[in-house]
Amino acid sequence: MRIVVIGAGPSGLMCAGQCAETNEVIVLDQNEKAGKKLYITGKGRCNVTNNVAQTEFLENVVNNKKFLYSAINMFTPQDTIEFFENQSIQLKTERGNRVFPFSDKASDITKGLEQACKNNGVRFLFGEKVLDICPQRQCFSIKTSKRILTCDAVVVCCGGVSYSATGSDGSLYEIIEKLGHTIVKAKPALCPIVLKDKWVKDIEGLSLKNVELKAISNNKVIKNFFGEMLFTRKGISGPIVLSLSSYINTLNTLDLVLDFKPALTEEKLFARIERDCEVLKNNELSTLLKQLLPKNLIQVFLQYLKLDSHKIVKTLNLKEKQQISNLLKKFPLEFDRIDDIDFAIVTSGGVSTKEINPKTMQSKIVENLYFAGEVIDIDALTGGFNIQIALSTGYCAGLDLKYKEK
Repeated sequence: MRIVVIGAGPSGLMCAGQCAETNEVIVLDQNEKAGKKLYITGKGRCNVTNNVAQTEFLENVVNNKKFLYSAINMFTPQDTIEFFENQSIQLKTERGNRVFPFSDKASDITKGLEQACKNNGVRFLFGEKVLDICPQRQCFSIKTSKRILTCDAVVVCCGGVSYSATGSDGSLYEIIEKLGHTIVKAKPALCPIVLKDKWVKDIEGLSLKNVELKAISNNKVIKNFFGEMLFTRKGISGPIVLSLSSYINTLNTLDLVLDFKPALTEEKLFARIERDCEVLKNNELSTLLKQLLPKNLIQVFLQYLKLDSHKIVKTLNLKEKQQISNLLKKFPLEFDRIDDIDFAIVTSGGVSTKEINPKTMQSKIVENLYFAGEVIDIDALTGGFNIQIALSTGYCAGLDLKYKEK
């Protein structure tokens, strides 16, 4: 068979390397080289997978985890580690079971995938944008910016719409729809959050550790995450913010609540404040708050309290102490929106999983049309999960084509 794989990212390269063992394979990409998006993942280090069991892996998938069950069992995180080691790429596992190349160079991951392709004779055509895919009688015609190709099967691995500068610009969505598939509207996932609070620009760059961020809608907690976050010029970012964004990207109105002291119950926190008040009774309120908050946040905190920073601690009444305690546990952040999709790490949305065979990644609508990677409506949390999804779905598509008869 002659197979054309559209996209030289992790899913496309994995797929091509697999099916090229028994087929003629061409990889098309509008970029000048393979793995362009991989080069910027993990701040250039490329968190390639997460070394956990499949059940725990699936717990970190936000959308359509059931669809992924077969793929992640067919090509596990441990298979990924073995694959790269077989390509002489050394890996290491860091905090949170995150797996990186030992060199800390994302280029090593691309090299490993490319090498597997070259070993099996894959042909690369770079700098060619796909303009159309036309199913014909028992074959496909693919029109690019430079030529027309015919093939027996097509695997679409073009990515989503995040980081459009790397080539994943969503330009194939319209073509995929024309082929009869449903495109679930693309939304930003793992993305910073924009706040209406104007004061955030004054504390840009402030990082918080060991805090908890909750999203609440209709008095119900949608999701909460514990860990690190960062204030930006427009709002908030950092690990717990990015993770939370993937669960709230379909909501327009919600409340965000920050807990500065999640390790303490309300009772224990209040008891601590009373002890601090006794020790610092002759000091100003601002001095007390320095024991509880980063310096940069004190003025903002005081604005919410509506208390004078020069107020002497021993003059605080019970109600005011309770007010301080409550605000530390339930500090409100005024949600505006999820930031623009160009700032998202991954895309939520894409080709509907209802129209794809979860074991083979073949279209249920068009025979010999396959999908893999971020173009499918699947997304997960940070930590190497999304690249593993790309590798697993690419592997399944490649494996099915490897043994498929023309």
